[in-house]
Amino acid sequence: MSSPVWLIAEREFRTYVATLSFWAALAIGPLAAGGLLLVQGAHQISPPIAIAVTSTDAGLAHAAQAALKEAASLDGRDFTFSDNGVRLAIAAPARGIIDLRFQSDFPLSATGRALVARTLERDAARRISDGAVLTVHQAELPSALPLRRGPADAAHFVLMAMLWLTLTGSLGMLLQTVVRERATRSLESLLAAAAPWQIMTGKLAGIWGVSLLVLAAWIGSSGTLALFVPKTGFAPAIMTELTRPGLLLHAAAIYCLAYAFYGSATVAIGAMARDSASAQNLSRPMFVLLMAAFFTALALAMGAISPSWLLYLPPLTPFLLLIYPADALSWTTQLSLFVLMAGASFLVACFAASRFSLRESSVGHFGAKAVG
Repeated sequence: MSSPVWLIAEREFRTYVATLSFWAALAIGPLAAGGLLLVQGAHQISPPIAIAVTSTDAGLAHAAQAALKEAASLDGRDFTFSDNGVRLAIAAPARGIIDLRFQSDFPLSATGRALVARTLERDAARRISDGAVLTVHQAELPSALPLRRGPADAAHFVLMAMLWLTLTGSLGMLLQTVVRERATRSLESLLAAAAPWQIMTGKLAGIWGVSLLVLAAWIGSSGTLALFVPKTGFAPAIMTELTRPGLLLHAAAIYCLAYAFYGSATVAIGAMARDSASAQNLSRPMFVLLMAAFFTALALAMGAISPSWLLYLPPLTPFLLLIYPADALSWTTQLSLFVLMAGASFLVACFAASRFSLRESSVGHFGAKAVG
């Protein structure tokens, strides 16, 4: 005999897969990826980034510009040199020492900066006749321009946006199915045949399967198109980054925790609502919180905030974790955040199950009074 959880999940899955809105959502990913590549093809060469190299030594400045050009090409960027650009200050305070001061938002990876330093060491060492040891020091200048991000950082944001869109759409479907059964009194019949936690788990699992299909179509289309387009350019670099197995596994774990947390809250709201109007009123704060989470993650991606403490707020944790590169946080910090999300999801799930139990109890009392 099939489990009630499986039967409920299968019913919800079949119901929403048969709708036109599901197939429209399924097509959004391939269409968006194709459109991005068309735009990329029309603007194959992105505008170069202005860099200001300042030094009292003209030879050092010229060598730095050549090194920056080489490092930028490895990062998939193009630099031009202007007095109004992002700053790199070079000084030689003593014989055998060169100070490189990159502006804090300098659009070059750590590997690219190291390449610039090593190139200057090599070029300057050739000019030192007595063979003295040369050391290059790196430091940061205060940021004066908006932060620029590379393909890897952009891929993290695109993935976060995909998961956020899928999550919000899934929550809408989940709310509708609970409220619909509440309004048609089908929920009472389910409570007579299955435990509250089985109903909740079945509904969560069914809608979760729908959301996975949508995500698979979106990410899969990006990865497939990336195989058939030139590897040069910002858009193909983002698509290639999106298909990295490590990033996808990390994002999948985060999405499951986010779905468990917000999905359980949605089920609780649906169980407490009397009809669609009351459900919308009750769910409005949750969707406002989701919007706040998205814009907080956007601010983090733009470098406008550095919210280390915001990571520990369960409603924001999954979205901020998706923006942070996996190697930017220690494994102990990431593990503690996953445990925090799992604990918060468990508490919300227990609350949601109790809302069903209260409905069951009220139905029983109503029936007893009717019989009496």
